Amino acid sequence: MTYEKNIMYSEVDVMKMIAEKAPVPVPKILFYDNSHDICESDYFFMDMLQGSSFSSIMDNMSQEEKDKIYFEMGKYTQIINSIQNNKFGYYGQKEKQNENWYITFKEMIMDTYSDAKYKDIIIPISQEEILILLEKDKNIFENVHTPKLVHWDIWAGNVFVKNNRIEGIIDFERCLWADELMEVGFRTYGYKKAFYKGYGIDKLSDEEKRRAKWYDIYLFLISCLECRYRMYDNTDTYVWGCDMLNKSIVELLKSNK
Repeated sequence: MTYEKNIMYSEVDVMKMIAEKAPVPVPKILFYDNSHDICESDYFFMDMLQGSSFSSIMDNMSQEEKDKIYFEMGKYTQIINSIQNNKFGYYGQKEKQNENWYITFKEMIMDTYSDAKYKDIIIPISQEEILILLEKDKNIFENVHTPKLVHWDIWAGNVFVKNNRIEGIIDFERCLWADELMEVGFRTYGYKKAFYKGYGIDKLSDEEKRRAKWYDIYLFLISCLECRYRMYDNTDTYVWGCDMLNKSIVELLKSNK
């Protein structure tokens, strides 16, 4: 998919940058090779984490223990987001970066439709329809002026826990310079009070909630593409993505009335 280009470079470079600039636990990069002299692909080695993924142990944790991890996820997400840039866009695709967040996000939406067309994937709402809706909300995106580093995938599977503390955060390959509300912790269908508390906020404003809803929509568009691009054994992710996309569009239309 378009958004996945040059992602190993992004992962390695961002993890090195965070290790130098931010008090966020990430594995140390030991070696990175993109020369293709030894093998036909880029590759890297990093320190091995000793703990377990949060997703694999959370069912055996008390709510208090889980909230402690969600709090730390919020805290570390905020620290990552404090790193700034002068342009918006995916970290490893500088040619697609832009100083205007609305233009950048609009192009990201359009990229998903180009990817869908390439693989003959049916999206339940047309590009024309979704861009009309996006244009109506243009003003809420133009209030985003600062490109911030966004991990975009800090979910329980990418957080490793040891002794009831976060030992490390992984999978920075899809990071981008963006509105911080693109982070997983701000998805409108998965609110975690402890995450917000760790991030240092109580709630989102109405305008922020609407932007967050649009970032939900972008994620659902990606979900509609994943099955065919990654050759999954079933279409569950596609069905879920289409269903959630339809629901989100209906919610946007209702709130416009």
